[in-house]
Amino acid sequence: MKFDDNDDLTVHPIDVVEHLAKSFDWHAQRISPDEINIHIVGEWCKYNLTVHWNPQIDGLHLGIAFDFQPPHERVEELEKLLLLINEQLWMGHFEYWANSDILMFRYGTLIANGQNFTDKQCHMIINHSIETCEQYYAAFQFTLWADKSAEQGLMACLLDITGSA
Repeated sequence: MKFDDNDDLTVHPIDVVEHLAKSFDWHAQRISPDEINIHIVGEWCKYNLTVHWNPQIDGLHLGIAFDFQPPHERVEELEKLLLLINEQLWMGHFEYWANSDILMFRYGTLIANGQNFTDKQCHMIINHSIETCEQYYAAFQFTLWADKSAEQGLMACLLDITGSA
């Protein structure tokens, strides 16, 4: 069977994201046909997740903004920490937007024309992104507010503590 490139054989990716948000009872607000905001409560904080679809490139972009503003005197150490963390990541990255004072995690993926974006795929991307934020949240806390170095902040969150007291 041959399909024309103009045939719409897939569900809109933002519809898939919205369906997933409803299934997890996450508060979601559809901003436009191509954008949705979702609030997810994590272990460390509430995450503001924005997902945007760009039909010109068949690209899906996910951004998670953190709910704190870094102290200006710690921005240089934060930038060092971001470099150290991003070296560890296989997918996605953290960045700091100094002009708007926003720390965020970003993830992007392409969905080939005519391919379905599945609930499972969507769940894996969002889950990976939230888990990554949760994993490194303590590093940001230690570095920004406990006056630890970027290296100390990173080591604190990479220690895998087992057992119980």
